[in-house]
Amino acid sequence: MQRSVFASAGQEAFFEGHVHALRVLGGVPRGRVRYDNFKAAVAQVLGLSRARVETDRWIAFRSHFGIESFYCRPGIDGAHEKGGVEGQIGYFRRNHFTPVPEVFSLAELNEMVEQWDLHDGRRRIGSRPRTIDEYFAVEQPLLMPLPEEPFETGRVFTPRVDRYS
Repeated sequence: MQRSVFASAGQEAFFEGHVHALRVLGGVPRGRVRYDNFKAAVAQVLGLSRARVETDRWIAFRSHFGIESFYCRPGIDGAHEKGGVEGQIGYFRRNHFTPVPEVFSLAELNEMVEQWDLHDGRRRIGSRPRTIDEYFAVEQPLLMPLPEEPFETGRVFTPRVDRYS
């Protein structure tokens, strides 16, 4: 997994992080990608099911890359669905962000994160027989190619100036 640190947690950072991760992975995962119910993608959770009203920009983004989203169920019923992902995030945080690294820029911090990711690829999770990188090598050929056309992750605004601005 490739991580990046951003100055905000907005939709643009979410998209930029996806683009970065997909480039590092070398393609787009086939099948479903599991997501929590975050505001960058989900405009409304419909009851206790997996049905969602997605944001327009998220629909455009995932359509561009061919990502099939799959949402965790809300509440206690879905708590077990994201445990593996959150467990690995907790591992990374405890092992690399405690204590908080002292850096002068986000670029410097992201360099450190990239090195930590490379190092973590050589470790084994629990008693599994292969390293993270070895498991990824088996899955990497299954990735779909990235689209040639880039996706604009930022938003374009056309501000209107009036006599009070």
